[in-house]
Amino acid sequence: MKTNVIRLTRFGAVVPLAVAALAAIADAQQPFDSSAWNISAAEWRVETYRGRSALMLRDGAAWLRGSHFQNGTIEFDIAFSEASGFPGIAFRAATHADYELFYLRQNLSGQPHATQYTPVLHGLFAWQIYAGPRWESTARWTYDRWMHVKLVVSGTRAELYVDGDSAVQLISRLRGPQGAGEVGVLSGNGARFANFVVRPDRAPPLAGAPPAVRDSTSATIVRTWRVSTPFAESLMTGVADLAAVPGFTTWTTLDTEERGIANLARLAGNGSGRNTVVAAVTITSDRARTVPVRFGFSDRVRVYLNRQMLYAGNDGFGTHDPEFLGIVGLFDELDLPLKRGPNELWFAVSETFGGWAITVDLPDRDGIAVRP
Repeated sequence: MKTNVIRLTRFGAVVPLAVAALAAIADAQQPFDSSAWNISAAEWRVETYRGRSALMLRDGAAWLRGSHFQNGTIEFDIAFSEASGFPGIAFRAATHADYELFYLRQNLSGQPHATQYTPVLHGLFAWQIYAGPRWESTARWTYDRWMHVKLVVSGTRAELYVDGDSAVQLISRLRGPQGAGEVGVLSGNGARFANFVVRPDRAPPLAGAPPAVRDSTSATIVRTWRVSTPFAESLMTGVADLAAVPGFTTWTTLDTEERGIANLARLAGNGSGRNTVVAAVTITSDRARTVPVRFGFSDRVRVYLNRQMLYAGNDGFGTHDPEFLGIVGLFDELDLPLKRGPNELWFAVSETFGGWAITVDLPDRDGIAVRP
């Protein structure tokens, strides 16, 4: 394909014509109206706010029609109050339920969790899984005034800028859809967006590598799971033997990610009431013995060994106290009475929101083999 160069003078950028042809929109402000955007929200309107034509969006999303963005730069202005809220920028959307997302926590200005990256898969956010300095960062907001946001995306990496030339957040490995997709803005409690510009670019310059973060994942963490098809949590009520619950017709293997956590939403969503899956492994022991297991989950779990339930717990958002976030980690522990030979260890994990996850560590591996 011929790759003539065109100069887009507004930003002084030089962009290959072949790259520009990959997108239906490129390097031009996108007016916020229903002809250019697919808007679905509890409340939205186009209005003049502090001298700029803006989209006011509450409890919903606006998707840019015809956008086909994989790598490049997205820029826009945003204004919001100090009230709790989570306005964000979505990109590489394969569907409106599967996309990459950066969002800003309105009421956490200056705090380590002010910005958040998460993939959204099958409609499920995963901030309880992608937590900590790899996925969150500090930024300061100027409330009820315009702030400028720039997102630069290149391959598996992304950089987020807010009102400055220094990135407030750097992501070394994006975890959502990898191909080109739609671009959109999301808002919960209400935010305003203006001057929205998309500039596709095969290889946009990045400021630098994200800071190194030591991987503290245990060598004895379970790395691969056997995961059932989803079923309704209510089907487990009063059932002693989990194998009697209908729905165990198909199993799929799933690998863990950072911190040894399996993101169960990679396989399915929790819609239509089917909010539970079983994550299973087979533990083969050379003798009868009792071994410890450390585990974490989101949101709720029932633990079974050889079809006998050993534990049930709820670590959903706000369940332990009003400030409890439900971040996934190895916070629970049990003793497993293993028999000689194969043992089936099942975790029935149910999800409401925030991250559908399981992580398990079996630190005593002497005479033990673990497989999905």
